[in-house]
Order: sequence, then C-alpha cells, then structure tokens
Amino acid sequence: MNPHGHGKPEPVDPEHLVRMLEMELTQQRAARRQAGAPYRSFRLAGFTFLAAVILGALLAFYYVFYSGRLDDFRNRTGEPQSPTPAVIRP
Repeated sequence: MNPHGHGKPEPVDPEHLVRMLEMELTQQRAARRQAGAPYRSFRLAGFTFLAAVILGALLAFYYVFYSGRLDDFRNRTGEPQSPTPAVIRP
C-alpha cells in the first residue's frame, strides 16, 4: 500500500487497519455535519416562515368564508336597496 522508502511501516494487523479506517470515516462524518450546521438555522427559519404563512392563510379563509363576512361584503358592494318599495303607476 505505502511505497517503500516513505518511513511508514505497513500495518500487519488487519484489525488495526479496520480501526484506522473506521476512525477516518468517523472524522469525515463529523466534518460534514459541522459544515452543514450553519444552514440548519436558515432551513428552520424557512420552515417557520412557511408555517406562519399557511396558518395566516387558513385564518383568513376562516374569517372570510365561515364567519359570514363574505355575505356582508357582497351586501355592501351591491346596489343600495331602498327601504320603501317602488311605486309603479299605470
């Protein structure tokens, strides 16, 4: 594995080689987790904002449609009705 002359002896024990490989992989995983940590807060803020927008839309939907405010709005924008009936003369 290592060319001769580099001063590093080859590990003779296969268990030692496996432990070194596991340690290397553990270090790489830890480095990847630390590299992604700053983006976790942005992701959380994005999901929180999205949840707030959806909740606001649901509350607006309830306010307009279920509480009867839409009927009040339609009555206000229509033609004003006279309190007295129209008199039709022949």
